[in-house]
Amino acid sequence: MSELMSYSIDLTGVSLQNYLEILKKQNLLPGRRILLDDLETNFQRIADAGIGDLSALKKALSSPEKLSKFAERTHISKEYLIILKREIGSLEQKPVKISDFPGLDGKTVQILSEHGIKTSKDVYSAFRNEVTERSLREKSGISRNELGEVCSLSDLVRINGVGAAAARTMFQAGYTTIKDIASADAEELLEQISAVNENEQYYHARLGKKDMQFVIDSAALLLDLE
Repeated sequence: MSELMSYSIDLTGVSLQNYLEILKKQNLLPGRRILLDDLETNFQRIADAGIGDLSALKKALSSPEKLSKFAERTHISKEYLIILKREIGSLEQKPVKISDFPGLDGKTVQILSEHGIKTSKDVYSAFRNEVTERSLREKSGISRNELGEVCSLSDLVRINGVGAAAARTMFQAGYTTIKDIASADAEELLEQISAVNENEQYYHARLGKKDMQFVIDSAALLLDLE
């Protein structure tokens, strides 16, 4: 298994200008397309306020009080900044409990928990490279294939819009990495995961081609930012 990236995107490494270009190309959810209104003007105002990267911007919008002051300072509407804050937040997926992944052997989940690995983020802390992975396999008795499965599922849930059930469905459909999803065809992805879910009933939501394209675009964005 190759060395894993950090679980969350380092927002200090995403410049304001880079994020502006990302938003121009991104397939935004309908409720967030307000961000494209006066995009360059608003981002210039943010830059003029001394903000150079997404980490600094996230901090400036981190509370209602700070957001209101920033809106007054930059003459950008609070509505716009609230949506921008949410969109930045979507770049940082919350960890998923290992026990929430359907299909994992209960004994494997228990052993991982006993070694302090309870979430998808813990996987990234524990399996930094081949050495730490091999050490855990020797201590726990979990096979390489089982650990590989856990790592793949924990990788997939880093994609915006992908939860534990969707990750399992993608994995069983043969999409085991973020790169696999980023290079997928939306119609084919929908067809394959729908076939898996029809047999396994991992989720009850009715997904469409647009949902798949959103996930594909999110995966591509994640790769670009890393």
